[in-house]
Amino acid sequence: MAALRDLQLAVSGRRSSKVCARCRRRKIKVSRSHAVLHVYAFPYNLPTSVTLGIHHAAPARKLARSAVAMIHTAIKICPGGNLVRALEDQVAELERRASNLHHSPANVTLALTSRLAQATLLADPSGLRPFFLSDTTSSVLFEPSCLPLAVCHLALRTSDSSETEGGQCQSQQQSSTNLSRIPYAAIEQMLSNYTNIHLPQYPCVSEQYIYDAVSRILLVHNGDTDTVLSLGFPDSSDLTHYDYFVVFIVFAVSSLTLTWKNEHQARTASNAFFDTALRHLRLALEVTDIQRLQTYLLLAHYANLNPSRADNWMCIWNATRIVLDLGLHKQASVVLLQDEVQEAAFRNKLFWCTYGMERSLSATVRLPLAFPEVSITASHDANWDADTKYASASHLYRFRALETEVHSTLYLQQDTRHRSRADLNSWIGDVIRRLDAWLERATDFSKYQMLEFRMVQYGLLKARLFRPSPGLECRTPEDREQCFNACTILVEDYQRQTKRRRLFYPWHGVHNLFEAAVIMLESCWALRDYEPLKYQARHILAVTLPDCLALLNKVGESWQEATLCSVYLTPILEETSRAYSDRALAQITEDRIAAESITTGKLRKLLFPDGPLLWESRTSSFEPTNEDSATVDIPLSLEPEISTSIQDIDWDAFWEHVQDLSPIWTDIQPSDVMDLLDAS
Repeated sequence: MAALRDLQLAVSGRRSSKVCARCRRRKIKVSRSHAVLHVYAFPYNLPTSVTLGIHHAAPARKLARSAVAMIHTAIKICPGGNLVRALEDQVAELERRASNLHHSPANVTLALTSRLAQATLLADPSGLRPFFLSDTTSSVLFEPSCLPLAVCHLALRTSDSSETEGGQCQSQQQSSTNLSRIPYAAIEQMLSNYTNIHLPQYPCVSEQYIYDAVSRILLVHNGDTDTVLSLGFPDSSDLTHYDYFVVFIVFAVSSLTLTWKNEHQARTASNAFFDTALRHLRLALEVTDIQRLQTYLLLAHYANLNPSRADNWMCIWNATRIVLDLGLHKQASVVLLQDEVQEAAFRNKLFWCTYGMERSLSATVRLPLAFPEVSITASHDANWDADTKYASASHLYRFRALETEVHSTLYLQQDTRHRSRADLNSWIGDVIRRLDAWLERATDFSKYQMLEFRMVQYGLLKARLFRPSPGLECRTPEDREQCFNACTILVEDYQRQTKRRRLFYPWHGVHNLFEAAVIMLESCWALRDYEPLKYQARHILAVTLPDCLALLNKVGESWQEATLCSVYLTPILEETSRAYSDRALAQITEDRIAAESITTGKLRKLLFPDGPLLWESRTSSFEPTNEDSATVDIPLSLEPEISTSIQDIDWDAFWEHVQDLSPIWTDIQPSDVMDLLDAS
């Protein structure tokens, strides 16, 4: 009865006590703007359904229900009255519930990406840690980059002799990266080539940081970088293995873009620099999240230049996860201090660099966007347009935005505003006007040797606007004529780049040339009975397409797997040319009609290769023609070479492999795992 009376007195406000009237425990004061609330927590071993006690200390003012509800939801039962921890836990719970709002069809990509980022990055302890958590991580990163989807299942048979020669070449290259043996003029030229041409377009690191790191490295052991790998570097140098990695990966990128001087020497030096960079990266034991992001961007840039040494998709995807985890795609909601403005500007550049690479990859291989455009609130740095040299990056991102708009509308079909054919035609005309304006502005950067592939980008995006796509499959002869003109621009520009020995982005070159060849083949095939464009189609078949396949073979000199694209398309080119010859000679028989229907199916699969997932498509069949099998020693069957039943899998070894790929989980309770499952 005494406890009940004390409780009534406390509620009525006639008397205030420092202890709870119910359990006689000392209460915790929580200051509010309009009242003082006395909050107490029951012992943590009581049932969680017990109602929290809330007493109002100002009897003249009634506590609003919203405030009571806020306290009820914000204060959890926790041992020791740790109010701050309870509030933090509740914020996490509210964020988990708010994430469910993204699970609409329009935001499924953002929800999936955010969930993957939380499940991997947040579980991994933040702060300084090695870049490679295991050897498996490095082996996955440095797989070759992907070929076009239509030929990605094919594999070249490399001979043992070539592997032996490669091993000998690699062993000889290890000593060629010693900076003490490289003339300083060559070092200066590589730095100038990277900082003046490539860094402004792909701002992964700071220019001042690169020059400072090179200066300090040349002072340690008189620039003997081989000695650093064996003896280390003194603490007074203020250097880390990460600094060495950045310098050597910069040299690897720069030397590979100097192929116009001596192609073989440039590629040999680049491979050696890359190997040395990886050795330092494996020794980098303390890498921050921003440094990890920079590393992935640098590796992705190198993978685009040398796709046989690294997987650009893995590098860009990991960079995107870090961007989402750090929230770099969002504008800062607080006023930054003076010393934080420069750091925020640099993070902004890292985001837009990641944005450009991710958008280019998604549009090229027909992937959903990692994060939608509407989720981006970060703005372009105004200083980028002040200096013309550094404005090239911002102008390149404007093209990526156009490329993303076309990809989202015609291929992902995310934009529901363009439904009718009239609306689509109006939208296409608007995109072309913006694309023409972009090309006119991009021409100004030629004096800086920047945006060299602007005509390739212009021709490819224009061809994507007029080719059959999931959003607009039926095309007119006028549309296909536009495809002819756009693809001709692309092929001719690649020919000019090849003659100047400046075709140093083979991954994009292979994908762009393969897509252009498929578009031209399909257009020629669709117009085989259309007399007004037959002359132009014959010219495409006789000149432009063979030049395109020859360029694919040229790229194959530096990326051997690229020759598969030419081998795959050659029989279809012959079949298309034969269809025109048959019509000229009036030799259309029933057998030819049946054969042409097969070719029609092949071209459609090339236009729309997005089918079942990779592990499901292994059961699909492909019947190679006689011409295919007789061309080169390449297995053209899409069937897997080794068929392993589920009983034959070594599950223990498989589980260890999965553990290597998984992040480190610490302090995870079973209830936390259930919360993650419920949120999914």
